Amino acid sequence: MDKDQGVTVAASAGFCPGVKGAIDKVLELEAAGKKPIYTLGPLIHNKQVTDMLAAKQISSVDKPEQAADKSGVLVIRAHGITPAFRAEVLQSGMEVVDATCPLVKHAHEVISKYAAQGYHTVIVGDGGHAEVIGLLGCSQGKGVVVSGPEEAQKLPAFDKVNVVAQTTQKESVFFATAEVIKQKAAVCQISNTICHPTKLRQSETMKMAQNADLVIVVGGKHSANTARLALLCRELAPQVLHIETEAELTPAQVLLPKRIFITAGASTPNWVINQVADWVRQTRKSRGRSWTALLHRAWGKLVSNNIYSACAAAALTYVCMKLEGLHAQALPLLFSWLFVFSLTTVNRALEDKSRAAHRWTAGWGWLAAAAGLAVAAVLGLQAFLLAALFMGAGLLYPFRHFVKSKILSLPGTKDFFTALGWGFSCALLPALVNGMMLRKASYLAVFYAVLLVFTRSVTLGFASANKDLMIGKESFYKAFGIGKTKLAVAVLLTALTAVLVTLWLITWKPALVAMLLLGHMYTLFIVIYYYRHPASRGIKEETLIDAQFFVLWMLACLSRLI
Repeated sequence: MDKDQGVTVAASAGFCPGVKGAIDKVLELEAAGKKPIYTLGPLIHNKQVTDMLAAKQISSVDKPEQAADKSGVLVIRAHGITPAFRAEVLQSGMEVVDATCPLVKHAHEVISKYAAQGYHTVIVGDGGHAEVIGLLGCSQGKGVVVSGPEEAQKLPAFDKVNVVAQTTQKESVFFATAEVIKQKAAVCQISNTICHPTKLRQSETMKMAQNADLVIVVGGKHSANTARLALLCRELAPQVLHIETEAELTPAQVLLPKRIFITAGASTPNWVINQVADWVRQTRKSRGRSWTALLHRAWGKLVSNNIYSACAAAALTYVCMKLEGLHAQALPLLFSWLFVFSLTTVNRALEDKSRAAHRWTAGWGWLAAAAGLAVAAVLGLQAFLLAALFMGAGLLYPFRHFVKSKILSLPGTKDFFTALGWGFSCALLPALVNGMMLRKASYLAVFYAVLLVFTRSVTLGFASANKDLMIGKESFYKAFGIGKTKLAVAVLLTALTAVLVTLWLITWKPALVAMLLLGHMYTLFIVIYYYRHPASRGIKEETLIDAQFFVLWMLACLSRLI
């Protein structure tokens, strides 16, 4: 749970596993060049996400025959569909990918099991909701939908009945309704099919909302689970606002409440939640004009505008030059700064559609790229050609879907190419322009930089575990999950240690290597910390993770005194 400025963000807020899984499947298809992609109904009830998917040429149809291109892919969304409609979809001749939430599938199985035994089915939920329509289709024509105990009172008597819930139903409503139906049936099977993430979300909301002066519920106005969450909050908190984005808020609404609780529905992406939370906090901070508040805002600008990361790259370049036995040189340091700033700025502006207000910053990125190429040209023809190759590949990365390449569709490509880019600018280029390419120390410095930056990228990805940037399986963490990511980073940290130990054994700069081994402890601490405390990626996370490069830089400077 994230708390600052009297603002608490629910730990359970954001995509539920079912929605997240469906979006990941669609994005995997898009990254693999499977086009066009059609979803059977809106993939998610959130305008910001559907707009983003539309920009990736992922559109929604109600029936297979509405697909303009029959060579495309049909995706069954997380809500699921009826067995009859499924048969129709499978006979359409199109490639079909099933992204039905596993918990919704379980509810289908429960209904089908008891319907086959002659049970009537009563579904507690919203009658017109896509998930409920799918559930009703499993009841073999003996199903009915009720919204709560009041409607259940009007039902006739049953000989055998199975009571199930829409997976996002309020648990107290479900059990109250089931109790009414139980009195009307000779045999009553109560099947609690409410999903566990929904239970956690409701439990946390009930605990936090009753102690808040204002609750902000973030999510689509047409999202049933978000609307239900807002209704639950209105029973507990004095003031509740249901919004889709921070643009719907005014300073007057968030300045007076002492305690603000922010939560969101299962269909709300975490970057939308973060934008709302950041806006509320920044607005509340504006009340104070102290030098600390001004300093905090200034620091936030440095980090969010990629200036801090670029300085971290320059710090790593200094360390690599020292490992290679070179004196610090201004032009290679400047090139690495421009290289990382340009690529990070352009990629974020072009790929992160959630940051529409930052798109204009791409212009600064392109200017930095041009300046970087100019610096490389001064360093020599080879430096310029390699710089143009690496920089061109980095700047064109957001447009990779136009290229049919198995390499670009491999999992974890973003973290891998980021590490290669930093390795080139921070270690390879300085060695090249100083004629040091054939020395063992230079090879080890390049290897060291690549491993260190890959570890950094993966850790940043894990620090973003609660933030969905719609990048599918490009990041290592999203591609392989927590277990394999931990194993990979453990291997990387071991390899980093091995590099430094190898340099020590060949007696290359022993004082410097000793200090870098000491700095290695900070990297280890950061990795362990964020693996135990995953948080939404923000100013603090980027500051602490990239601080490892400044720690190494300071230790490299101190090594000269030993």
